[in-house]
Amino acid sequence: MLDPENISPVEENELLARYVMQSSLFRSDRTVKPNLFIPHPYQELSVTRHRDATEAEIWQAGVNVATQQQRTLHGRSDILTKNCLVESLRVTAQPFPDNPNHADIEGWPMAKEDQKAIALKLAAAATKLIPPSSTLA
Repeated sequence: MLDPENISPVEENELLARYVMQSSLFRSDRTVKPNLFIPHPYQELSVTRHRDATEAEIWQAGVNVATQQQRTLHGRSDILTKNCLVESLRVTAQPFPDNPNHADIEGWPMAKEDQKAIALKLAAAATKLIPPSSTLA
C-alpha cells in the first residue's frame, strides 16, 4: 500500500478497483452494470488505487469496505484512471487510516440522467467482474 505519510496524486495510468457489494450489479456474462459507477447517494464515487498494493491488500481493502457496510463482497471491477477522466470527472487521492490507497471519483453532475450517461462510459471501460480472491477468509 501507499505510504500514508507520502500520498502521491493519482496518475492517469493507475488502475482503480471498484468493489461490488450487490450481485445485481453484474450481468450473467460477468460484465458490470453502469449502476456500479453511479455515486448515489454521495457526490463522489469511492475506489481503491492499485498503486504499490499487493493483490491481497487490494482484496483486504474490499473486505474492510464490505464489513463496514455489513454487506457481502461479490468481487470488484478495475478501471484505468484515464478512463474515469470524462466530462467533468477527476480522481483525487482521499486516504483513509485503514486504506491509504482510497480515492474518490469527483466532479459528478447533479442530474441523474447525466450521471447515468457517464456511468455507461465507465462500465464499458471497466474489466469484467473479478470474483473475490480464493485466499480471502
